[in-house]
Amino acid sequence: MKFKSFFLVIVLFLFFNKFLFSEEIPKITVEPYSFSKIVVKVSYFEGDKKLSYKLTPILIRLLNYHIFILASSNSPLIKTFHKEYLIKGVVQKKGNKVCLVAELWDKLENKVLESYKIEGPLSYPYLVVYSLCNKVIEKLSNYKGLAFSKIVFVKRTSYGDKLYISDFSKVNPHLITTAPLILFPKFSPQGDKLAYLIYKKRRYFLEIYDLKTHIKKSFFIKGLCSTPVWSSDGEKIFLTIENKSKIGINEFNIKTGILKVLLRGEGVYQVGSVSKDGRFLAYVYDRRTGKPKIYLLDLNTLKSYRISKAVRYNTSPRFSPKGDYLLYLAKSGGYTFIVLYNLHSHNKKEIVFPGSLEDPAFSPTGDYIIAYGKGPKGTGLYLIHLDSNLSYLYIKGKNFLYPDWSRL
Repeated sequence: MKFKSFFLVIVLFLFFNKFLFSEEIPKITVEPYSFSKIVVKVSYFEGDKKLSYKLTPILIRLLNYHIFILASSNSPLIKTFHKEYLIKGVVQKKGNKVCLVAELWDKLENKVLESYKIEGPLSYPYLVVYSLCNKVIEKLSNYKGLAFSKIVFVKRTSYGDKLYISDFSKVNPHLITTAPLILFPKFSPQGDKLAYLIYKKRRYFLEIYDLKTHIKKSFFIKGLCSTPVWSSDGEKIFLTIENKSKIGINEFNIKTGILKVLLRGEGVYQVGSVSKDGRFLAYVYDRRTGKPKIYLLDLNTLKSYRISKAVRYNTSPRFSPKGDYLLYLAKSGGYTFIVLYNLHSHNKKEIVFPGSLEDPAFSPTGDYIIAYGKGPKGTGLYLIHLDSNLSYLYIKGKNFLYPDWSRL
């Protein structure tokens, strides 16, 4: 019965006063965007053919994952009458290193924009194209590259759940653990640890995995718990826990093992994200009305402040990496609205996704999110570029769940 009760709580969480900084109701703005993709052709590198056929497709893949880039292998056309770019170069082995010398060409102007010389370990040659990708992204746009980042997700199978971590390029996937049920993996602020919930031996555990030492620590939490969220210093975990029919927000000290109740009462609570300065915890609360709302909890005073004003289904609040925005999802009429609330100006920008989204996570740069979604391109993990509203089905499949994103 507990297992079934837990799933009822999870369904409520996933499908569900006065603002601290201003007494005015923030203006809601919907901003449409027109965004032309940057066309980049990539020639297979000269030099070591084996390395070239390993690294060139990875570079093309990574460029396309940035969404506003349209990358492909170089066509035989010599001249172009459209704005496009070309990457070409030479890759070679030098002892225990890989050396890549490359050029970025403006094909319309027929000139070299930038030259690069990059070295990396032969034991992991992908790093040279990760570096090249980021340099090209920064040269052609106002954005930082994402090649040196990593994704964690759960793969659900008929035999149980598998927790994977992978480079953003999707090479080097690593199986962390398996269990009958794995929920909500979250990177620590430093990206060196993972927190997640597992169900085994008829009990629920909070598990902390150290990505450097590969040591796992398990903590039994009495009651049904959900969504571990790290404090900004990485020393505490905030959890939603149901105990004795009461659902509330709790603070768990990893070092001491002390569990402290912060909020508890009637209705449903769901923790979301902690601000960069560590002062505020964003959470969802619903007094069983079916219209959950977004709140901020001041962790110093334990006072709450309501953020969302619209009477819609609001969920999944996330502070941006820079701390200037609070993102949350609002669902209505078969659409998901990605709401970006500016914590300084109090304005809201809404991005429409034609379908459903769940469990969003910011990119380390704050320009993208990854989320589980059902949209026009299928079901799976979607990348969404927040400035352009362009999306990409990064991993296809309804059994890939709970993504999170951090620096490599």
